[in-house]
Amino acid sequence: MYRGPGATVPMNPGGPATAGPGAALSGPTTMPGGGAGGGTGDLTQWDVWWQLNQAPFLSLKAHVQSSPAGPGGVDGFFLGQGQKAQQPTLRPGEDQVRGEIVPALLAVLERESDNDLVTGALIALAKIGESQDGSDAAKIEGALVRFLANPNQEIRETAAVSFGILASPRALPTLSNLLWDTPSGRELVKADEVDPRTRSFAAYGLGLVGARASTEMDKKLVVSIVRRGLERDDTRSRDLEVSCLVALGLVPLATIDSPAAAGGKDAPPPETSRLAQLEYVFAILQDEKRENLTRAQCPVTLARLMVALPEPHLSHWRERVAGDLVERIVRDKDKAELLQSCVLGLGSIGTNDGKNPLDVRIRATLANVPKGAEIQPRAYALVAAAEVAARPGAALTSVGVDEVKDYLARELTWGKSVLQPWAGLASGIFCWRLAQQGVTHPAQQALQRALVAALEGEKSPERVGAYALGAGLAQAADAAPALLRLLGKELQDDARGQVALALALLGSQEAVEPLRKIIADSKYRPELLRQGAIALAILGDKDVPLQLARMLADAHSLAAQAAIVSALGFIGDRRSVEPLLKLLADRNATEKARAFAAVALGNVADKELLPWNAKIGAGINYRAAPATLFDPTNGTGILDIL
Repeated sequence: MYRGPGATVPMNPGGPATAGPGAALSGPTTMPGGGAGGGTGDLTQWDVWWQLNQAPFLSLKAHVQSSPAGPGGVDGFFLGQGQKAQQPTLRPGEDQVRGEIVPALLAVLERESDNDLVTGALIALAKIGESQDGSDAAKIEGALVRFLANPNQEIRETAAVSFGILASPRALPTLSNLLWDTPSGRELVKADEVDPRTRSFAAYGLGLVGARASTEMDKKLVVSIVRRGLERDDTRSRDLEVSCLVALGLVPLATIDSPAAAGGKDAPPPETSRLAQLEYVFAILQDEKRENLTRAQCPVTLARLMVALPEPHLSHWRERVAGDLVERIVRDKDKAELLQSCVLGLGSIGTNDGKNPLDVRIRATLANVPKGAEIQPRAYALVAAAEVAARPGAALTSVGVDEVKDYLARELTWGKSVLQPWAGLASGIFCWRLAQQGVTHPAQQALQRALVAALEGEKSPERVGAYALGAGLAQAADAAPALLRLLGKELQDDARGQVALALALLGSQEAVEPLRKIIADSKYRPELLRQGAIALAILGDKDVPLQLARMLADAHSLAAQAAIVSALGFIGDRRSVEPLLKLLADRNATEKARAFAAVALGNVADKELLPWNAKIGAGINYRAAPATLFDPTNGTGILDIL
């Protein structure tokens, strides 16, 4: 399954489509990181985490759409004769989106039946959303609802989640009836029941609607619907409970100061307030009779619900939740998935406060995950510690920063070989988080030096990529010469692409010309082409869409077309629209190539700057995921859809 910008997933657009929504984006069932993971399906590798969490660090669309086209205006290749002034930014204008892109996608849904084309167009329309005046809302919603009754499972569940991506409150009745498997829901799917997978995708969709809801009433309605779905789950499947718990974490309600009942049957329902939400999820975490995979969603959901919680509630809930998670990690008696989630939950709760005993204990716990534990919680602990050390505390903050710096440097230099790349990436994340706050601390310089040393002495491709990205995130300027040398070497494509991204994060203008040449020579190397194009876009090269569009005009193989189209879509430049529309309308092109064009158009005109499923994927425990959440083998999960 082809994923987001910078992902290390080898792509083979000419290969057979995998089942599941977004199969227009399918590639081989190779695991992410042909270099890092060796294609073995090893989810302990660092690049799996990176692919699901990279979007905020790259901020690709913000780079591309925040600045105007370069000197000389927009190339005539994209503009018809007589078109005049360029727009202030490279984001597509409403006239282009509503007058060209949306009608083209609607036409695909009217005329085509190919799975790839249909799923690609459904997701693309949902990403774009309705116009500000709502004039095309009925058309878009009508197009989506028609495919809920499609005989193909992949198309049905894609249509269901598309309502969530669309994020209109008007979708709530449709999604609730699907989730609850009501007679109305069965009528929508034209079947005797709404199948469990479609119900799970409806739950995720409800969470996405709630995440963008503008009124507290709509948010409470979403929470109420999801709670009922969770409590009346009759599927005998882990998918529905997991999807409902994830959805709850996407919809934090307002806080009500009156105290909530302390759990049990007398606790108020979660739609009452944020405090009631926390009580509800915490009770599920502590319920030993619950399915382990369900309980494993609770630490991250609780952490999400605690964001921006006002005092004194925040202190109260930090003590309760962190105390429980720490005890579980130290005791090391829970199932692996729950232990992993406890580590991630602590990473979202702790701070760098050097005086608060709770924060001191959180950092010590992360740095000392039991050695008998499997690799995954120890790997997660490195990233979690980096997040904790960069989160401002109330007192003696330098203490927490130095503690984690020492921990990361120790693991980067002398740690277990499988954990060293995790430490390298975590070091970059730590420095990046501090820099985003305008903080300068000696710990940053120390980790920058450690990353440069690790990069210069490393020959293994899987470590090179992690150290390169770590150095780029850490703004380790001294790494630029080594990165430029690596860019010129014939590394594995994923590692070389990660080196390209690292140079882009460093703002290395010396990399522009080598990257242009790499793109020109990579027509049949899709992963390298895509990451090289993304790197150029981050570096501010406004000519990269022109270069790609010219390559697309000359490309005849499916692999080349798909690679170029994907790169154009990720860059999100309005000048990409014309060649993408041309390919979408080309009945002589393969359905899969046209499907890639549909998806790319959705990316270019996306209403959000970050990928829609980044809300779900950020910080989540993908090791505790049923197939509807994350399925790297078959590409059928919500996190596998582009």
